[in-house]
Amino acid sequence: PASAQEPSWTVVGNMGEVKKGVYQYKLTSSGSGWTAKPFGEMADGLAECTGATAEEVEKAMYDACKEASGTEKEFTFANDMVSPKVSLFTAAIEAAYEPK
Repeated sequence: PASAQEPSWTVVGNMGEVKKGVYQYKLTSSGSGWTAKPFGEMADGLAECTGATAEEVEKAMYDACKEASGTEKEFTFANDMVSPKVSLFTAAIEAAYEPK
């Protein structure tokens, strides 16, 4: 008779814990492009983002937040202009954002 074998399993995907929190960037325009620098409590591990347009940098910030947090879910964010050359990006990933 054939011997019974234990099943083998392969785990696919991100099994790490999601780093819930509020992720923030400050975008500045130099005239020839945009630079986004992370700040705030969740800044560690967030990549600086640069691009020719604000929209290009916004997508890079979204992708950086998704990667740093480990979330596989979609999330919302706000990107608010505070002057013609400065914008603040805030993403609350699986957390409620409550300004202090």
